[in-house]
Amino acid sequence: MQPIDRDIPVPLYFQIYQQLEVELNDGSRKPGDFYSTEMELQERFQVSRATIRSALTMLEKNGQINRITGKGIFLAPVKLKVDLPNLLSFSEEMKRRGMNPGTRLVEVTIVSPPQKVTTALSLKDNENTLLINRIRTGDHKPIVYSQSYLPLSLGLTPTFDFTGSLYELIQTQTGKAVTEAVHLIEGALVEGETADWLEVESGFPGLRFRRTAYDQLGNPLVYEEGMIRGDLYSYEIRLKKLPANGE
Repeated sequence: MQPIDRDIPVPLYFQIYQQLEVELNDGSRKPGDFYSTEMELQERFQVSRATIRSALTMLEKNGQINRITGKGIFLAPVKLKVDLPNLLSFSEEMKRRGMNPGTRLVEVTIVSPPQKVTTALSLKDNENTLLINRIRTGDHKPIVYSQSYLPLSLGLTPTFDFTGSLYELIQTQTGKAVTEAVHLIEGALVEGETADWLEVESGFPGLRFRRTAYDQLGNPLVYEEGMIRGDLYSYEIRLKKLPANGE
């Protein structure tokens, strides 16, 4: 460890941040491992608690650590980063990131869907749907809790195997491929039974999503909604500026 230099114009918190960043990336620890505590770092660098917190805040904003009250500082787990606007199933996303996708079935049943589902799938009033509740895992860690509604006209029933890619199953059984989707993502808290399924404490930060997937003719095939663990998942979007009028 290099001593921090109090005689140069570089702020102490930034010098500490630089040293901690090197340590966190030296390969001696794995994502999720315990690293230290604020008090230990304060004693180590002989600085104030506020200085240590400033350095840790930078590391946390960069996605390198997680601070858990009463437990300490941990290396942040590797997030599954999804590159939008590419449309991939969860299984495809996991495989692209070198992770092993998995599924825990919660329930598969036929239900009378909420009105929002009826509208999204262009169904008639009182028309039932197939509902698939699943927990999607990556390397055996729960990442997503999802509810998927499918029109019964697709011919899929609760007897089918829904532990793999739903999009692949639809294409195999019906010949219809998901080619487009409208996807809404918003910040939310993971609470109640969903928190239990995702193995986090109630109030844990998450991402709520709603997605309607369509076939090549624009017919809705699946309406999905659910919750994603915020510590294990992220979205990356490439934006392109439209030319101004007259350019």
